[in-house]
Amino acid sequence: MAALVRKYVIGKNRLAQGLYRGFTLDGGELRTSGEGVRSVLYLAALDSAERDCEWGRLAFDAKLDADMTLGVRAFASNEPKFVRKGRVTDTDSFLLDDSAEDDAKNVLFEKSGGIGAAGVTDLLLTGLSGRYLWISVEVLGAGSASLGNFRVYSPEDNFFNSFPEVYRTNGEFFRRYMAVFNVMYADFQEKIDSLDRCLDIDTAPASLLPVFARWLGLELDGNFLEEDQLRRLLKNAFSLISAKGTRRAVEGVVRILTDAPVYVLERQSSRGGESPYDFTVLLQCAPDERLYSQLQFLLRQFKPVRGEVSLVFLGKSGRLDSYACLDINACVTEPQPGRADRGAVLNGLTCLQ
Repeated sequence: MAALVRKYVIGKNRLAQGLYRGFTLDGGELRTSGEGVRSVLYLAALDSAERDCEWGRLAFDAKLDADMTLGVRAFASNEPKFVRKGRVTDTDSFLLDDSAEDDAKNVLFEKSGGIGAAGVTDLLLTGLSGRYLWISVEVLGAGSASLGNFRVYSPEDNFFNSFPEVYRTNGEFFRRYMAVFNVMYADFQEKIDSLDRCLDIDTAPASLLPVFARWLGLELDGNFLEEDQLRRLLKNAFSLISAKGTRRAVEGVVRILTDAPVYVLERQSSRGGESPYDFTVLLQCAPDERLYSQLQFLLRQFKPVRGEVSLVFLGKSGRLDSYACLDINACVTEPQPGRADRGAVLNGLTCLQ
């Protein structure tokens, strides 16, 4: 029977407890600060609570500029201490001491039987056994880099352990060969386990949002909406679709895109006169061409079938027309001196001196 694979996630808190130089911690990611050409990370021991634990695989996500290189190292031990210069030294305290020389830390990794690789974000830990696991990551080169989503698996070879004992010889080619298929299987299983996040509006990838919209019969071609606006629309889609063609649906669509006060005037036609199907939407905010296009695009999908919608942005006006309603879109001004180089408008309230 295949062995149970344990997964350890190294998140924000554990990263914060480690030693990182040349990095800044942003959420659960480490980003190069741009202050030097060498950035290094030392993590405190990962405790499996099991002696002689067989560690399997280290994986993480990394984005680096073209001229940057990446190095990863790890070693394991049953003891949390080691002897240095004749004195018993706590391994965590030594590795996380910023004043300790990196050359001395490199010697510890080498003398402890550690393994490492350059330019990889997926490292097989085959051969490392011990209760505790220590990890170090180094980035060389000037530029922008980010590291995150650290995971450690134990063991990695659940496929290998399912074979008869005659095949299970540590260090043999067959074990490493099967480990490749095990890694593919583990990644595939992770994707299956996270499918629920893909169906959640808050956590689904942005590329899936238009697909959900099409399932609901919404047209979103043209990239009119930002990602956060699209998520709000999908969260409210059921109630909006059930009220399609009503004042409530029109006001709901507008509030998804803006917090400005909105007024809906029914039987107001842009074609002149009254119409039982047409209506006008008044927005009390400054004119915005992008917002106008977004609203027109969505309102056409939620308006009455035979109706036409007019969209008017309300501003401060000195005339009691243009949808002026006393305190809305209207103001009382006094004649003031104006200068031609100050953008003054000759609207009957400005006098030239």
